[in-house]
Amino acid sequence: MSGTVRKAADGTWIADVSVNGTRRTARCKSRAEALTRKKELLERLVTRDARPVQAFTLADARTLSLRVRWGGTAYERTAAIYSGQAVEHFGRGCSVEAITTPAVDAWRQLLLKGGNRPSTVNRKVSALRAMLADAQLHGHLQDVPKMPQQLRAGGHRDRVISDQERDMLCNAFRQMGEPAAADLLVFLLETAARWGEAERLRCEHVDLVKGRVTFWATKNGKPRSVPLTRRAVDALLPHHTALGGACLWPYTYRRFQWLWDAAKGATGLAGDSALTIHTTRHTCASKLASRGIPLHQLMAFGGWTSLASVQRYLHLHTDALAGCVAALED
Repeated sequence: MSGTVRKAADGTWIADVSVNGTRRTARCKSRAEALTRKKELLERLVTRDARPVQAFTLADARTLSLRVRWGGTAYERTAAIYSGQAVEHFGRGCSVEAITTPAVDAWRQLLLKGGNRPSTVNRKVSALRAMLADAQLHGHLQDVPKMPQQLRAGGHRDRVISDQERDMLCNAFRQMGEPAAADLLVFLLETAARWGEAERLRCEHVDLVKGRVTFWATKNGKPRSVPLTRRAVDALLPHHTALGGACLWPYTYRRFQWLWDAAKGATGLAGDSALTIHTTRHTCASKLASRGIPLHQLMAFGGWTSLASVQRYLHLHTDALAGCVAALED
């Protein structure tokens, strides 16, 4: 903290002060006025620096990450959900400085007790870490706390939807006056589409003549075309119009999730936490693998980019290992 008073070449006096790297000057008519002005400037800067700095909260970090990291990406919706759950748990007013490794681990245990699978917990923690990393990058956090080691996914069996459960859920949707929800469920089961891919689907992306659908807004950013089964075509027909730019399905995620929960309740499946909208994707993949579809074709059909993503279905693809037995028998 320093301050000086000096006479300028034009005969005026200059009060010049600096506090913590912030400089202020004022031009005065006399030396006495400059001395008074110097005192005022010093007091103003000291008072300003003494004000408590508002903490950068986890909610602020989420807003930042949604803007600079996830905005406009296919992962944006999922990231918004996962990061929102982190903010809900730790509190909107929680400072990013208050997030510690033990606190993150305690959140993980709570998520596991709530029915979240280890892989899902890992993704939610990754969203939290991304928020903290962005806060650090933009000068709001000194150090990002070390995250606990990722949970092992284990050998759990993916929940699949049986044909009977499919029919029960579809009937429940129709009884609620939402036949489009029943058609959407069938479409998801027949195409292994992610929710975001189906939600962004437009009529112009569907070629009923060639019997295929093209997903342009995918998780990895690479469009893919998928052949349509007869059931998928039947589900699409009532909603496909000549208006190419129109959205095909009339639901937001929030709305369909509400209908999904209501249908689960109506069919006695409300307590099944493993039965989610994303279960439709596992169901389709499991069905393809159990019918002997090679894993590289399964990857292309569902839009997976790594073999590790589909190895979970390898135990269903026993035909692929028949050659091993033949080789050992020789």
